[in-house]
Amino acid sequence: MKRQLFFLFIGAAFILLLISVSSFVYLKYKHHSLSKSNFQTLDQFIQQVPQEKLDKAIAVLKEELRKNPNYSEAHVALGILYHKKELLDEALSELKTALTMKPDFINIYQEMYLIYKEKGMEEEASRALASYEKLKEDK
Repeated sequence: MKRQLFFLFIGAAFILLLISVSSFVYLKYKHHSLSKSNFQTLDQFIQQVPQEKLDKAIAVLKEELRKNPNYSEAHVALGILYHKKELLDEALSELKTALTMKPDFINIYQEMYLIYKEKGMEEEASRALASYEKLKEDK
């Protein structure tokens, strides 16, 4: 049951990440500052999940990471859930871990950008955005 929930959550999270990338690209071309409100698709999905389900999903992901600490997608998903719960330092930690495993995973930079903006870390946010744009150009 936990394994099925885990794979269901991971699949849904990555579909939503792909959708949010298109929003990110659109905003880049509009040349204005990004904000969390510009990524309504992902945010709306996560807001629809009841708090107790977020906690359960976090527990399942942590358990999976205990078994397989190199599962980068689980680190990304955990980072997104922590972000939703406003645990920004924990979210950044998970995203940075995933980034060491998959430095070309473009969605990590998008999520990090949003977190850095929320924390008022403009320089780090700019670096995350620049990394995103460079990877986007390279692909």
